[in-house]
Amino acid sequence: MSYADKEASVDGGHPVELFEFRRGGNSWCYTSAAQDTSYASSRYLAIPMKRGSIDQSGEMGRAGLRISMTRDAEIVRTFIATPPSEVTLLTIYRLHRHDAEAIAVWMGRVLNVEWRGSEAEMNCEPVYTSLQRTGLRRLYQRNCPHVLYGTSCQVSSVIVRLPAKVAGIEGVVLNVPSAAGYPEGHFAGGFATWAASGLTEKRMIVAHTRDLITLSTVPPSLTSGDSILLYPGCDHTLSTCDAKFGNSANFGGFPFIPPKNPFGGGSVY
Repeated sequence: MSYADKEASVDGGHPVELFEFRRGGNSWCYTSAAQDTSYASSRYLAIPMKRGSIDQSGEMGRAGLRISMTRDAEIVRTFIATPPSEVTLLTIYRLHRHDAEAIAVWMGRVLNVEWRGSEAEMNCEPVYTSLQRTGLRRLYQRNCPHVLYGTSCQVSSVIVRLPAKVAGIEGVVLNVPSAAGYPEGHFAGGFATWAASGLTEKRMIVAHTRDLITLSTVPPSLTSGDSILLYPGCDHTLSTCDAKFGNSANFGGFPFIPPKNPFGGGSVY
């Protein structure tokens, strides 16, 4: 019998759902069935888990999915403290036991995890929410609206970044001796990246004082002696764009807007 035949059968179907989480080159496979299940050369571990209903909605913001599972699952532990830097993708397959044909019934990504007693609840959104895009975001403003190191900015992150070693860690503060050679605040507003378990972790830099780099959150899997890359920040003003990056030709703001509003009711001259 085909998948469709078993799905429509009154008593011939034995449905099983498989949950495949992927982040970078790593994957975690689980099933809500009572026994472990193999599919497409992957082994799906049976753990206590359940999901909400899959809604068909015309509004993307209301078509999310919640998945509850035991809080000691390996995928859940990667969300302790802060969510991972890279996107965690989720695909849910549905098949029938003793049948090789499976159908992907839901695809999306994990946004965050909430801790509820002995369970962890994942908040997920469907893949088509990526179709949501902002409209025209450039305004008549003095500061530059471009994303730093983006295609419109054109500053090369490879050229301006600083490869360094971490000498010590205390909470969210890193001791990076190489950063002491730069003016205070040089890396503030930028970000730091490092390798962790085959993935690249990334955290925003909120402050820079001499050799001290303050991150937005506690850096996971980063220890003293590890290599790190520091990327300078930008306050999106013309003076910083020119002096710090030599990139004034690509500045996207309008720094010479007249300070007096011609529609303010007073005399222009």
